[in-house]
Amino acid sequence: MATVAIAPDVQTHPTATAVTLALKMAPIATYLACELVNSDGFVANFVACVLALAVDFWWCKNVSGRLLVGLRYWNEIDDAGESRWRFEARDDEGMARVSANEKRLFWTTLYGGAIAWAALLVGAIASFELNYALIPLVALCLAMTNLVGYFKCSKDAQSQLNGFARRQVASALFSGVGSSAS
Repeated sequence: MATVAIAPDVQTHPTATAVTLALKMAPIATYLACELVNSDGFVANFVACVLALAVDFWWCKNVSGRLLVGLRYWNEIDDAGESRWRFEARDDEGMARVSANEKRLFWTTLYGGAIAWAALLVGAIASFELNYALIPLVALCLAMTNLVGYFKCSKDAQSQLNGFARRQVASALFSGVGSSAS
C-alpha cells in the first residue's frame, strides 16, 4: 500500500494581514494629509507621523513578521556590552504552513513602503521642504531596519536549509562509500 503525504494546513491570519496593511498606509496618509489638516504646526505633524511610524515598525517587527512569514529578529546586549543581532526562522514544517498570499503581501509592503518613503524623501528635498524631509528620512531608516532584519532572517533560513541539505548529501555519500567498500 502506498502512503500519501498530506500537505500541512496553511495557517492564515486575516486580522494580522488587515492590520499590517492599515499600519503601512497610516503613516503615509498622515504625512500626506498633515499639511492639509495642520499647516501651522510642524511639531505636531512630526510627532503624529513618527508615532504612526513607530507603531508600524513595532507591528511589522514583532507581529506580522512572525505570523505572516515565520521570521523574527531581535538585538541582545551581552554582559560585556557587545550588541548581537539574532535571527530566527520557523523550521521546514512551520514554513510549509505559511500562506503564500500573506508572504507575498508582507514582502510587497516591506519593499513598497521603503520605496514610497524614498520617493517622498526625494519629493520633499526637491521642493525644498527640508523640515518635512525629516519625516520620510526617519521612515526610511525604520523601513530599512525591518527590511535588512528580515532579509537576514530569510538569508539565515536559506543557509540553514542549505547546510542541512549538504549534511544529508554528505551523509548519504559517506554511508554509500562505506557500504560499497565492505
